[in-house]
Amino acid sequence: MDRRVIAYVVVVIVVIAGVSLFYYESQGKSAHTANYIIVKDDIGRNVTIPLPVTRVVSMDPSNTQMMYSIGAGNLLVADTSYDWWPENATKLPKVEMDNGTASVEEVVSFKPDLVLATTIQPMQIVDQLQNLSIPVVVLEPQNLSMIYSDMFLLGNITEHQVGAEKEVNSMKTTVAQIEKKIAPYQKPSVLYMLWPDPIYTVGPTSFINSIIQLAGGINIADNLSSPYPIISLEQVVASNPQVIIVDNDTGVSGLSYFTSGNESAVWKNISAVINDRILVFNVTESSEMNEPGPLTVNAIEFLAEFLIPQAFQ
Repeated sequence: MDRRVIAYVVVVIVVIAGVSLFYYESQGKSAHTANYIIVKDDIGRNVTIPLPVTRVVSMDPSNTQMMYSIGAGNLLVADTSYDWWPENATKLPKVEMDNGTASVEEVVSFKPDLVLATTIQPMQIVDQLQNLSIPVVVLEPQNLSMIYSDMFLLGNITEHQVGAEKEVNSMKTTVAQIEKKIAPYQKPSVLYMLWPDPIYTVGPTSFINSIIQLAGGINIADNLSSPYPIISLEQVVASNPQVIIVDNDTGVSGLSYFTSGNESAVWKNISAVINDRILVFNVTESSEMNEPGPLTVNAIEFLAEFLIPQAFQ
């Protein structure tokens, strides 16, 4: 999605019990005093967080990566077994996750003054932690602009505003360079395959679709309403994608899947198969593609290099 964060600050002075309250809109979505900060998270909840924040539990790799990227990684006291970047994140104590759900008791055992969650975690867990006076901020960025906004938000919460601004500016510079390189070239049509049978793909409201667009591709499923729809082989044939991207751990190893399987006679008529324009992600590439955060720019870059290789020669 080709949008950019519009950085602006609206300052409203509100007097509450004689305390001046400064209200920030875009960069961080927060109101703040010396003793606490009130933030609006990505699902619209207003969360009051006592300051300073010194012990943070991250329940998703995306949140962990954003914390480290703005220089606030030292505040993390636990993350999950899914965390892999940076290396320091792999050394933290782990919150055991079962299908995205963590034990409230285990989270509490780390004595956090802030928990960073996503919508993968059930709201019941979020509410239970809040009822125990443990603030929970839910981050669920759907595009690059929201990643920038969430980094500013974390910067405000952790007093790492400078680090957040530096990281966001670096990401914007990299993306602008990629966009400049690919701008003169025709955009190829893309099938992004999350699963081969049935064919799960990504719709227009998905985070992955926004990356495809930024990398110079046209998603053949961008006219479907669901973020992760099932698409028939007949629909794929009708769209005739020029590139097929396959997520990691699907059992699809490359061109041979499309040329020797039960439906190979159909797949062989598709442009991406005819021209061997099939990209199968490894674990790292898949993680960067699926985890919104500082590594999203890596995903945009390596995808752009595959979609429009002539722009990088």
